[in-house]
Amino acid sequence: MRDDVTAVKVKTARGERGVEAVTGANLLDVLRANDIPIAANCGGRGTCGKCGVIIEGVRRLACETKVAPEMRVEIETEENSFVIVTNYADKADVETAGAISCPCVAIDIGTTTVVLQLIDASDGRVVGTRSFLNGQRMYGEDVVTRIKYAGEGGLDTLNMAIRSGLLSALGALCADAGMDHDRLEYICAAGNTTMMYLLLGHRCNSLGAYPFELEFAVGERYTFRETFGSDAFSCPVYLVPWVSAYVGGDITAGYLSCCAGPDETALLLDMGTNGEMMLWSGDRVWCCSTAAGPAFEGGGIECGTGSIPGAISKVDLEDGKFICETIGEASPVGICGSGVLDVSACMLRGGYVDESGRMDDAHFKDGVEIAEGAGGRKIIFTQKDMREIQLAKSAIRAGVEIMLKVSEFSADQIDTVYLAGGFGQKLRLESAVEIGLLPEELREKTRTSGNSSLGGCVKICRDMKTLEAAYALTKKAKEVQLNTHPDFQDLFMEYMMFGQE
Repeated sequence: MRDDVTAVKVKTARGERGVEAVTGANLLDVLRANDIPIAANCGGRGTCGKCGVIIEGVRRLACETKVAPEMRVEIETEENSFVIVTNYADKADVETAGAISCPCVAIDIGTTTVVLQLIDASDGRVVGTRSFLNGQRMYGEDVVTRIKYAGEGGLDTLNMAIRSGLLSALGALCADAGMDHDRLEYICAAGNTTMMYLLLGHRCNSLGAYPFELEFAVGERYTFRETFGSDAFSCPVYLVPWVSAYVGGDITAGYLSCCAGPDETALLLDMGTNGEMMLWSGDRVWCCSTAAGPAFEGGGIECGTGSIPGAISKVDLEDGKFICETIGEASPVGICGSGVLDVSACMLRGGYVDESGRMDDAHFKDGVEIAEGAGGRKIIFTQKDMREIQLAKSAIRAGVEIMLKVSEFSADQIDTVYLAGGFGQKLRLESAVEIGLLPEELREKTRTSGNSSLGGCVKICRDMKTLEAAYALTKKAKEVQLNTHPDFQDLFMEYMMFGQE
């Protein structure tokens, strides 16, 4: 071992691991280089506070810590325990074993999570599932951060992070099924436009700068090497087409998964950072994206976290006391998106905040304690957190209102609202309506659709003609540019207020 190299012991919920590092090196860089999962929502710029580690009993940020000789590090949260959504509208409850006649793979590449399913296209059976956290999270939580990182020389790093994870998962799927790699017939994958660009190794500059134009169009068919940079498999790859820079193939696939038929008038909402939505009625389709920010995914929140054991996912207020439920009934470690929504509704109901979103004087400075975590750590909700929620819910609600306006439908005329993704699955509709995220008229019409992007890819795997429908959809979809719509700013300001149902 070189004189300037030292051993670093890293403890996670899965055990302790030793790695070697140069003394004085950035600890976050060392963890990244050794594939040790840790949140780094801001990309390591020291602004999000999520890359917390415990060193000699003191909490520090990995991105601001230098490696010291014989250092012992404990990761605060266990990223590998993240709860990943693998269900969708028509997924069978039980995966079916047995001989596979026509194996193919459906893949949803999310900004946070990635899910793969092995399908027998001859009879539509789901044979196996694999999922993992997108390794790009260590370089930034959202697409904007990753676009910036890619433009600063990190494109190859991001490309390899997603490709290596997918190659490993594909190999595991085949091994689980006892199947040789060369038997795989084809792969169908979907994701937001940035994720697809990064998978293919395309530069993302145009996606991150106004007017946010596409520089690369989706190809009709790719070789495995073109997509994954490897010859481990020889099957072709089909990517679900995207509409624009911020209405991606995941929304196209979501439509395929959710649409109940030509007589339906429906709205699909994916309330992630981009706030993508699609409204359709017969052959008419409208879509848009709105910059909601990461609050509904636990991002940008003082004590926010993803969907891991211990994440507060449900909150009630009884006699002035917050009653919390956590994922896995574990000790509280933070608040995930659905919990953040509940907290906001409870604080509004309990008088902690007024309709403008301002906290009362008793809590304005230090926030409100929601729960106590391990070691007596207080899990709080702050004035800044409340502003983040206001911005997110206002962006979504204003987008919904503009979609209704341009389509000339009222909320009463919508048959179904489909909520996509993990946040949509856990969200409590009463809280969403109470803070004004959704109109009251849509409460009883709203359904969770799980991982609708994966569901759409599965439909394509079962019948490749469905891919033709995906291309037809992207050609007829009318994208609404919210930033230039004359009513958007007024609606955005209106729905910043609470109680605007």
